[in-house]
Amino acid sequence: MNSAINQAYLKTRASVMSGKLVDETDIKSFLHAPLQTLEQQFGLGGLSDRGLGEAELNRVIERGLINTLMNELSILLRPLNGSARDILIYWSRKFELYNLKALIRGKLHDMPYDQIRESLHILPSLISLPHEQLLRTENVPELLRQLEQTPYEGIARQARRVFEEKNESFSLDATIDQRYYTGLLKHARNCDQDDQPTLLRLIGSLIDRQNLPWLLRYRFNYKLSPSETYYLMAPSGRQLQADLLKQLVNMQEITQILHALPAPLNEQLADTTSIMDVELAMGERLTHQARRCLLFSPSAVTRSLAYMMLRELDLKRVFAIIQGRVLKLDEQLIRQAADIKLEAQGV
Repeated sequence: MNSAINQAYLKTRASVMSGKLVDETDIKSFLHAPLQTLEQQFGLGGLSDRGLGEAELNRVIERGLINTLMNELSILLRPLNGSARDILIYWSRKFELYNLKALIRGKLHDMPYDQIRESLHILPSLISLPHEQLLRTENVPELLRQLEQTPYEGIARQARRVFEEKNESFSLDATIDQRYYTGLLKHARNCDQDDQPTLLRLIGSLIDRQNLPWLLRYRFNYKLSPSETYYLMAPSGRQLQADLLKQLVNMQEITQILHALPAPLNEQLADTTSIMDVELAMGERLTHQARRCLLFSPSAVTRSLAYMMLRELDLKRVFAIIQGRVLKLDEQLIRQAADIKLEAQGV
């Protein structure tokens, strides 16, 4: 198929798949829908009958979410090649980074081989790490050295330098995340010129969504220095560019940082009272941007990426409801986990 046919096919496919996305009315209805029906609808049939403990339930639900996303990603990848295909594959590598972090934690805490192995997700070969080979490594530095021979080379090299310097898990996890988003931005800039404008806006919004909560947590919860915090930021978001981030990390109060944000971001966050509120508000902005891209972007790959991002957010909320109901949690806790706003409850 030529490029025009690929674009038309992919736009149509993304449009059809967007019918799977859920709105706030759907989300609220799931709170009281028959649990077995809900499990069946989202590929978790029989979950409530298995008698799983909380840890195993977490793994089963997370695997269900990832499997659903990987199956849908494979559909969107079919007509793609080159840089458009590469960026969708790179986005999906975030799920294999869950496995990388599990491997690292296991090595750091001397967990048994079988216990680490059980915690890993089975992912498609195009993004999967060599699990068995990495499980046999003696320690974290060796694991990261071997990872440098894979498509995760850039993440692994920087992570190994940080670990050898600091020898602790927090900086290692933060570096892995930072390098992932840096790589995502690099892949967007390698895409065709026609795709770049909306693609960079979408990924810039995603990076802003990560950077601002990171900045606030690193500075005020973890008490990192301005330079340490800036080092762990992903570069070049949509509104939070590098020069602004340098200014923000040197501020001494959360309210000062929020007031210094560019409009209309500072107006939207003016009434937030906690880092969690900031994170939720930034998530809403990202969702709004992704929905606009899905509906109106002239770039088929941007529409496809927007769909995958929205589908992931939806499934996380749905699975939080299913998990809470299986565990028989209080409804208010389930609402909080699924990000169902108080004003949407009619109370």
